[in-house]
Amino acid sequence: MNPPLVLLFGMPRSGTTWLGKIFDSHPDTLYRHEPDSRGTLNTLPMFPVGSDAEKFRLFLEEYVARLPAIRDEKVSASLPIFAKHYYTAPRMVLRKLLVYGTKAASRFLGSLPVPDVVDVTGRTDVSIVWKSIESMGRLGVLARVFPKARCLLIFRHPCGYVASVLRGEAKHKFESGTSSGEDWGMYRLLLELPAAKTHGLDLAMVKAMLPVERLALRWALHYEHALTETAGLENVFTVRYEDFCEHPQQETKKAFAHCNLPWATETENFIASSTSRENAAYYSVFKDPKVAASKWKQELSAEEIRRIMQVVGQFRASGYYPAEK
Repeated sequence: MNPPLVLLFGMPRSGTTWLGKIFDSHPDTLYRHEPDSRGTLNTLPMFPVGSDAEKFRLFLEEYVARLPAIRDEKVSASLPIFAKHYYTAPRMVLRKLLVYGTKAASRFLGSLPVPDVVDVTGRTDVSIVWKSIESMGRLGVLARVFPKARCLLIFRHPCGYVASVLRGEAKHKFESGTSSGEDWGMYRLLLELPAAKTHGLDLAMVKAMLPVERLALRWALHYEHALTETAGLENVFTVRYEDFCEHPQQETKKAFAHCNLPWATETENFIASSTSRENAAYYSVFKDPKVAASKWKQELSAEEIRRIMQVVGQFRASGYYPAEK
């Protein structure tokens, strides 16, 4: 029997890392941070449709079965590290030593695998949490292949997404040297989606847009596909990053209930610590969430906001943000 599976999928810069760490803080979870970003799902289309589920079933079942065994430092040992019920106190100390030691060595030797001291394969008392910004377009297929999986589709306000991407690119925070607004390969894929064809979009029209408009379109088409492909699936639960920022405990309890996780004191403590102190680092999970959620209002001009909302207003996903908040 396989461990329970939790999928946390959303767009980049949409609070997924913080939500991922909220789930990682639970003592009954094993967290995997962006395993698909290592190129291991390249044989699977970025935007498959529900009817593809059977075609990719065996591949995905084998992929998910391998998640507990991943030792890649960035995937299996993202910070902070949390205590787990399946670690004894001595093993937890050893686990932390291995994580910090490997990370220190990786600075000089490149990425190294992090040894683990516990094997959770086959355990049903541990939920495998897969957090992803790469595979949101695959969520419909995954939710069908794994009907018992509990899935969160994570939204962030389109203006928040656009502002955060622009801020990150200005600070050279992304590994890719290509601007998200000029990633023509991605736009070619998006323009093949039914939503793009319905609106008569082509690459020339996209290139004629302003950068904020192109990013808004990227947001809208990604979510349009995800919403279409997960429609009617009871194991998929849509959440908004802004709601977690406003009421973190309340929203986490709802999300945990959907994922069959009991409330945990460890999670309560992490939420308190991650929201009560500020770390200005771009990828930090320790931020004032209300400030983080609304920062775009100071970073974008009124005209940029208008243009973003005009683009997304043509698509169903805009219904999650009917008014500027």
